[in-house]
Amino acid sequence: MEAPQTKDDGMTIRGFPFFWLLQCAGWLAYGVAMFAWGLDYFNTLDAFVNKALLAATGFALTLLLRVLYWRARARSMRPLASALLVFVTSFSGAAVWRECHTLLFELYRNAGRSEGLAITLVKIPLGTWLYDGLVLLAWSLLYYGLNDWIEIERQKERVLRAETMAHQARLRALQSQLEPHFLFNTLNAISTLVAEGHNSDAVRMIARVSDFLRLTLDANETPEISVTEELEFVRRYLEIEQVRFGDRLRVTIDAQPEAMPALVPALVLQPLVENAVKHGILPRERGGSVAVTIAMQDGTLRISVADDGPGLSQDSDLQRGVGLSNTAARLKELYGNQSRFSVVPSAAGGVTAVIELPFRTARPPLDAVAVPGARE
Repeated sequence: MEAPQTKDDGMTIRGFPFFWLLQCAGWLAYGVAMFAWGLDYFNTLDAFVNKALLAATGFALTLLLRVLYWRARARSMRPLASALLVFVTSFSGAAVWRECHTLLFELYRNAGRSEGLAITLVKIPLGTWLYDGLVLLAWSLLYYGLNDWIEIERQKERVLRAETMAHQARLRALQSQLEPHFLFNTLNAISTLVAEGHNSDAVRMIARVSDFLRLTLDANETPEISVTEELEFVRRYLEIEQVRFGDRLRVTIDAQPEAMPALVPALVLQPLVENAVKHGILPRERGGSVAVTIAMQDGTLRISVADDGPGLSQDSDLQRGVGLSNTAARLKELYGNQSRFSVVPSAAGGVTAVIELPFRTARPPLDAVAVPGARE
């Protein structure tokens, strides 16, 4: 289906102009069938001209219907309103279609006559009007049906790509977070606790690492998980980091209760928190703070991760990090133009990463997904 920004693109599948192929082939077949039927009432030339005009005016009229339906779909009209629009438009358009066709055919038949042509409306037989209305109704239903089918196919492709990217993100999380120096520092912290006689703390530390690994490996094979599950993963990661940094790392997590069941991309917070720790806490001897905030605002889920570190520098690698670029790509795949992602300097120093997503608590079925910007 066409995106609203480019309504003249036509229905496409992988760039193929599907709409124009069907439009031209359909009206050509209609014209040929009507020509064969018209030979019973006209001579060959008149039958050809009459039915060619009928097909041509029908072709032009349905292009106007296409624009009307595109606008209706862009506004996400309710099914009942869309059905009423299609019904009224088809049968009112049938009258306009027949009047235009009759006028053009009369112009053709009077082309060689000297007297002028009086333009008058003709009385359309009820059977003709119903037949033409049914033709336009069939065209309209095919238009809506094919657009929905194409959207379902596109949504399936987006879901498959998103699932692949989610799987890759889980692998990258293991590879990036459990690097040799990370494991070394974690094991060193555990050995220090044991040497100082803090055996219970050492046991808890081992449990945290175990939980971190389990949550990463046992993440559901789905692009999205709940905020509750995502925060559990982040807490396990931060608990490990706090052993390394001690009092240098101060963390606050503020999530509205109503936001907890909302769906977010799996492991979307981990790279943001990692960057906050790496660039906001690690360079400073006295450490710093990381604040994770999740809230609902007018049907939008807003997630922010802020640090009070030195902020962005011109040569900082924060902007070109693999984790952040992957986050932006996954958001685009899952939500299209419905999501926003930014990494900006904070007013009080440091950096704030912000994600805005549509708030939802269940993944919609493929045949009910409405992605703004992906409809005609």
